[in-house]
Amino acid sequence: MVRLYKAWSVVDNFMGQDQVRLNWFVIGRPVPVLPYAELIQDYDEDEEDSCYDQVLVNELFTECEGEELRAYLGKSHQLDLQLEEVTLPVKPGGLSYGLLLISGEKGFYTLADEEGYNLRLSILGHYDGKGMATSASLSDKDINMGTSFLEKLFNHLNLIGVDRSELALLLQKIYSESGLHVAKDKQ
Repeated sequence: MVRLYKAWSVVDNFMGQDQVRLNWFVIGRPVPVLPYAELIQDYDEDEEDSCYDQVLVNELFTECEGEELRAYLGKSHQLDLQLEEVTLPVKPGGLSYGLLLISGEKGFYTLADEEGYNLRLSILGHYDGKGMATSASLSDKDINMGTSFLEKLFNHLNLIGVDRSELALLLQKIYSESGLHVAKDKQ
């Protein structure tokens, strides 16, 4: 029997908060890992709300997919990943992150938009954005661009040994104090 998992990470210094939990989920899975009747309790495809239950089980990870995500997050972000097994079949009517996304909820991070993303599935992270100081924070794209700029600058100045995470913190500090950030010319 296939086992399915929820996946999450705790990220330090994310969006102006000391620690934020990112709940990872699969988006746009083309085919379910098993027939829905095996994944969803009392599944009836003719029931009007069955599509919501499909979204819920499609965003879960197989063990192999979870380990692939663990390796990516460890290498690209130095993040740990927690996998939490889900009891199958799931009860119908559960709330999924995909439905929050469709509803217009804010607070999503798209891994697939990152440079060097190589996972087979599209994965998003959801975080609770309520009360977060986002106005004084740079986007991940801005941080990556700014960090690349500072690395090039430091190389030209023959300064070595500065960690990327230290550069990211420096960029956030400069931005919160002055509003300055690195932008790429659109030419």
